Amino acid sequence: MQWNSSLVQEKISFNFKNPDLLFLALSDPSYGKQINQPDSDNQRLESLGDTLLALIVIDYLYHHFPYLTFSKMTALRDKLLEKERLTNLWFSLGLGESYPFLSVNEERHRLRVKRSNPFEKSLKALVGAIHIDRGFSQAYNWVNKQLIAPLLERHEKDDKERVNPERQLNLLGQTLLKTIAYDYLYRLLPYVSPGRLNKLSKGLTSKKQQTEYLKKITTEEIEIITSEQDKISKKSFPSLLGAMFIHFDSENPKTRYRNSRKWFKEKYIDEDEILYEAIALLLKDGIPQKWIIREILGYKSKDYNQGRDRFHEIMDQSSGFLVGEEE
Repeated sequence: MQWNSSLVQEKISFNFKNPDLLFLALSDPSYGKQINQPDSDNQRLESLGDTLLALIVIDYLYHHFPYLTFSKMTALRDKLLEKERLTNLWFSLGLGESYPFLSVNEERHRLRVKRSNPFEKSLKALVGAIHIDRGFSQAYNWVNKQLIAPLLERHEKDDKERVNPERQLNLLGQTLLKTIAYDYLYRLLPYVSPGRLNKLSKGLTSKKQQTEYLKKITTEEIEIITSEQDKISKKSFPSLLGAMFIHFDSENPKTRYRNSRKWFKEKYIDEDEILYEAIALLLKDGIPQKWIIREILGYKSKDYNQGRDRFHEIMDQSSGFLVGEEE
């Protein structure tokens, strides 16, 4: 299909380094089936964008509206992330009449009023694509400009006294943890469906895992993050993660997310363990070993024997990671 990526980029006021990511964000599952590429749609990017949007909004509210009570902050978050609001933004950008790419007979104006529609999903996928293409800071700036600032900027007060500091910090950290976990899995496991990624993500963010994470926090790290935040629960991993995020923000706001993700990955992630759980899920669902070696582990035909050895190395290990354990 021939399409003009510059037209869309002009509408959204954002230039992609990799326009293929933009095309993917605009590809509804119905369109993927039509072109006989059922795996080439925006569902993975949508799920990633969903977690990113939640983090961007909470990050903004935490820094700009500290005087809100916890309940008002969460209510405002939910209001900003309403499906109707995201749908309206899609149309206000001038995308609704032509995008996303669809293969459905129903008229777009009828799809628009449905509770679950391709427009709000594509808005989330677009946020995910911006993040993968240019990073969290750029995704944050775009969402702020297009969604948050037009609604909230004029209501912001000079009052910087923080209400419910522990609960606010815990909310920031909990949202950040979910985003980092899903982002990590998205990058590690190409082509794996959002359903499977969500299952693995629940394992990474479960209360049991958070208890294990707490055991690895060092005294030096505690000193660093408590110097940034006085009101912090040392028994809550999300609070500690949120405080680390604030610490990285004080060093460089543009890299705060990347540094937080790197810190979490290097300190808490056993990649072979995650691969073990992911491959076990795929095998259970009937996915061929050969496909896993090529697409998940990244060994193409000339390196297939090496990939098979790697596959068995991973699967011969035992694992204590609980897939999908509820929080």
